[in-house]
Amino acid sequence: MQLLDPQLFEPNTDRKALLLFIQCLFLLVWLIPAAPICIGGLSLLGMCPIPRLLAVFLAISSVVIGLLLTLASGVLALFSDTQLLHGISLTIAIASSFLIWSGHDGKPNPSRTAKIGISISTLIALWSLLTIPMLLFQARLIADGSPYCIAEHSENSPIETLHELRGFSFYTTKTGYKSTSEWYFHGLMIVDHPDDQRVYNWSPRHWRFDLVERPEALIEQVRNACVAK
Repeated sequence: MQLLDPQLFEPNTDRKALLLFIQCLFLLVWLIPAAPICIGGLSLLGMCPIPRLLAVFLAISSVVIGLLLTLASGVLALFSDTQLLHGISLTIAIASSFLIWSGHDGKPNPSRTAKIGISISTLIALWSLLTIPMLLFQARLIADGSPYCIAEHSENSPIETLHELRGFSFYTTKTGYKSTSEWYFHGLMIVDHPDDQRVYNWSPRHWRFDLVERPEALIEQVRNACVAK
């Protein structure tokens, strides 16, 4: 689950009905990642399972909707690998949760497909969480005692909480002004080495920081993202 944007809930006297609709839709989308653990927890507490056909219908519907939303967001972000993995894994988790919820004669009886789906999405979620210690370990190793900071690739955007370093949070969906251009890094680390200030970009695919060559030549500046401390 991502952090809530407080700006979305600031009072607005114009178009209150439209604002309320957007807020409700945003909250619904924000709560969707909690569906697997909620359904699984209620099932363990003895919640009555739903019929198998209904579970299959809900699972197929969630797959179709999830993939369409993932493809739509991928088009806007030039199909970032991490963004696609994020959307697909979340879709699998929600669809599998409905299958876990199914049963027969009032007793839960999840299929093998449901168990495999939950297992896959759980492993991917663990990858997202394990990104935090891996990223921090590499940052300290590269800095080697020098001041450093970690930030998103935009002006004055330092990372302030560990939550923002998860694999499914520390990546960008921004692109350039042309559909074929990628101007933004997934994440940045700025290190004030004794000999020079160096900039590193985070690669979710390779799970590491890579040195940025000639950072001054980039269209979108990187040195203004944060201040090394």
